[in-house]
Amino acid sequence: MVSSVILPKLTYEMQEGRIIDWLAAEGEPVSPGQVLFTVETDKAAVEVPAEEPGVLLKILVQAGETVPVSTAVAYIGAAGEMLPGVPAVPVPALGPQESTRHETDDLTPASPIARRMARELGIDLRDVQAFSGQKRVREADVQAYADAHKAPKPPTPAAPPARPAPLASPVPSVAEPSFELVRPTPLQKAMAARMSQAAAIPQMAAACDVDMSALEFLKNQLRPGWELAQGYRLTYTHLMAALIARAAGTCPTANASWTDEGIRLYRDVNLGVAMASERGLVVPVVQNAGRRPLREIAAEIIRLQGAAEQNRLPASDLEGGTITMTNVGMLGITLSIPLLNPPQSAIVGIGARREQVALEGGEIKVKPVVAVTVVADHRVMDGAAVAAFLGQIKQLLEHPRATLGLEAV
Repeated sequence: MVSSVILPKLTYEMQEGRIIDWLAAEGEPVSPGQVLFTVETDKAAVEVPAEEPGVLLKILVQAGETVPVSTAVAYIGAAGEMLPGVPAVPVPALGPQESTRHETDDLTPASPIARRMARELGIDLRDVQAFSGQKRVREADVQAYADAHKAPKPPTPAAPPARPAPLASPVPSVAEPSFELVRPTPLQKAMAARMSQAAAIPQMAAACDVDMSALEFLKNQLRPGWELAQGYRLTYTHLMAALIARAAGTCPTANASWTDEGIRLYRDVNLGVAMASERGLVVPVVQNAGRRPLREIAAEIIRLQGAAEQNRLPASDLEGGTITMTNVGMLGITLSIPLLNPPQSAIVGIGARREQVALEGGEIKVKPVVAVTVVADHRVMDGAAVAAFLGQIKQLLEHPRATLGLEAV
């Protein structure tokens, strides 16, 4: 019996999903638990497994398409079974030239809509690709090619002279739009909604320069043995994540959220670390970062970064954050003033390392510094609380050894 594969509701807020890729092909047998496809939700890229055995008879929603929750995206059944509502229609054999063209079209990068449109118009996707100069053919490229290659209309017989019409203003030609309209992905829609929510929160920000001399010296001391023992490089993000999490543990309102019932003060510091991915910005969470050693925090950030780059972050890695840090220093940005990540009460922005001239003991010295910014929910944290939290971060970053339990290093 043929059964439908339904796009499941994977998060509470999820209304639709975008199919990223299919990991099973039409005509292949599948078994329960085998991953069929990956879908982008409002939070993460999630692998969806088969629930019953059979053959993947038909894929209804192609990679790149977005559909509402509960939409049938494929059919599974026994080999040769008739699909629902699809009569058995003999497929005419393709001639050698047409067969070769379709095989080549299948190898030309194109959106599903563009591919279908080209087939309906009898257009070779290779010609469209050469005409547009784009690596991936879009619907607009096919339409532009079709418009540019329309056959000229045959001349019409001359009509007898007519009485002259009154003069009228010339009708202006309609110019082609000077933009491309891109439909936002579920993740982009969710981010837009969250940022709109964040903008409605009364926020305040405070920033200061932090002397990185001690942290830089410690990092350089740890790096050779660390890479040999752990198999990856120790970065400033790893060190700062551990220290900021510990600072949040000493400032209750920085690890909190505003609710209608009252202010929630969380016992555990679950640190969200903003990361770039092909899908956009994601904020996976290092659980219980306030109590874990540096080695565990660094390893967890490495794991989360790898999953983000491969679009394989499960929803569980994106939930439960109580405070967020974002490090834009590697992009050369000297000052970061981020928006809050609701419902969290604080977010910490880290800027790029730079050299600063300072006068110490009558001597001119050059020291490495970074700008650290705390943006807070002003309903939860007043100015004194924000200043205290920022001061605690500065203290720990400038004296990291004891906090990280590395006094003997």
